[in-house]
Amino acid sequence: MTDAGPRLSVVTPTFNAATYLRATLESVAAITVSHEHLVIDGGSTDGTVELLRPWEPRGVSCISEPDRGQTHAVNKGLARARGEMLVWINGDDEVVPEGIDAAIAHLDAHPDCQAVYGGLDFTDADGTVRRSYRPAAWSFRRYLFIGDYVPTPTIVFRRARAEGVGLLDELWVDAADYDFYLRLLHHVRVDRLDRPLVRFRYHEHSKSARDVWRQQDEALAIRLRWARNARDRALMIGFDRLKRRVLPTLTGGRWPAPY
Repeated sequence: MTDAGPRLSVVTPTFNAATYLRATLESVAAITVSHEHLVIDGGSTDGTVELLRPWEPRGVSCISEPDRGQTHAVNKGLARARGEMLVWINGDDEVVPEGIDAAIAHLDAHPDCQAVYGGLDFTDADGTVRRSYRPAAWSFRRYLFIGDYVPTPTIVFRRARAEGVGLLDELWVDAADYDFYLRLLHHVRVDRLDRPLVRFRYHEHSKSARDVWRQQDEALAIRLRWARNARDRALMIGFDRLKRRVLPTLTGGRWPAPY
């Protein structure tokens, strides 16, 4: 009998994140749908490889070698994935296992749906949930013009669709996921699940905490590539300027911190 392979491939790019990686591994292991976990490490020196070694008999596949950064690591994982469905989770975050199981069940029940996304629970460095976010219903136009409202770590998608749009573009350092998902989710059915799929750990070394303006600059450059006319460009630039002025004020100066 031929091995049909796993239903789901989980890709985890990581680099010197051993402090939180065990929680990531345990959360993925609790997914009940048949799955593989591909950990793509960029040559960590903090004990990551030693931490991963006992997990290999439990179905965790690890590659540890120098790479060109997170985008390259994700691409390496996606290229090796065998599952019908794909998701990637960073090495300091956790999946919500029952949420991922529900996402696969939804995709199975709706063959025309190419991707689902859901809620995100923000935790502190210790893993305590500090804030829950549940996004609005899907709108490609809203995602294109505003971007941030869909929490990209929660997106679960079909491998066949990903193969049709290609891998992440390494031109982008902090917004490669946004560029990828614009291509992946354009002109296809995308559904929202009203439940958490990921626990996003926010800590002092979080990528999202380091250079939010670089991320916003890249996101604007990406969406401007999609502009059909001068009006689209003006709206995109206008929304970007408004966001930069309003968000720090609305959050009492804490933005981009989520709580």
